Amino acid sequence: MRRVISITVVLVLALSSAASGDGIEGTEIGLTPGGLVVTAGSPGSLTLSSEPGQPGRGTTIYCSWYNFSVEFGEYLFDPIGDSVWPRVNSTYLLNCWTHDPAQSYPGYPTITRYHGPGDIAGSAVSSEEAARFARAHINFELPRIQLSPPSRQIVGVPTWLAVVSRLRYDQVSANAGPVWASAWASLRDVTWDLGNGSSLVCTQDVSKVWDSTSTQPQTSRCTYTYTNSSGSPFDLAATVRWNIWQRTNTNPSWHLWGTISRTTTIPLNVTQLQSAIR
Repeated sequence: MRRVISITVVLVLALSSAASGDGIEGTEIGLTPGGLVVTAGSPGSLTLSSEPGQPGRGTTIYCSWYNFSVEFGEYLFDPIGDSVWPRVNSTYLLNCWTHDPAQSYPGYPTITRYHGPGDIAGSAVSSEEAARFARAHINFELPRIQLSPPSRQIVGVPTWLAVVSRLRYDQVSANAGPVWASAWASLRDVTWDLGNGSSLVCTQDVSKVWDSTSTQPQTSRCTYTYTNSSGSPFDLAATVRWNIWQRTNTNPSWHLWGTISRTTTIPLNVTQLQSAIR
């Protein structure tokens, strides 16, 4: 006599997720005539997009959870009925596919303990992975420092501090299947380590340099005056910080992700001029 063990469980999902059709980590939960289906972008289909805020054209995978029976005689795992709403910490037969449910995605079907839609990690691209992909393609330049005067600095004479490399960047977007993300950078500030124990944070005139051809009065709000030359040459460092804003298919409003910084250090000679009295 064959012995068959059937495991039957039911899913609990947050009402907000079920109502909105949004899953966790970039997945989308929907109901079909066959039951529950979770869709996500498949690995390797993340690409840069010229259509920010739009679903991708990459391959989409579909996944469903099923109750199953175990036939010990042949170690068979058979789905029972339609897909179900899985319950956290319960065990299911999980199947994923791209076009035809009969043609399973590599590695599926598989028996899995349900911990949330993230259980299909490795097969699915999450919204955070898409956002990380977009952020990685904002190609930040290292700061290029330009000083006024341009070479040796003089004690008691203001030094104009400027970063003349690229500081502003366009929005970058990425998508895969229904998963998408966009990111852009806004300049936050430039922090100068003057090499003598002092520092200066500039938010204005960060790229302003002295114009030797101008006959008009000139000023900069990013300057520093060395009071002595002890320890020269100094290690002068400029650190540019950008605020990174992003939005994704799971959080379509622009929100602050964090900051990214780039630093350049150069040697700086400071000279104390001597006066001769006769």
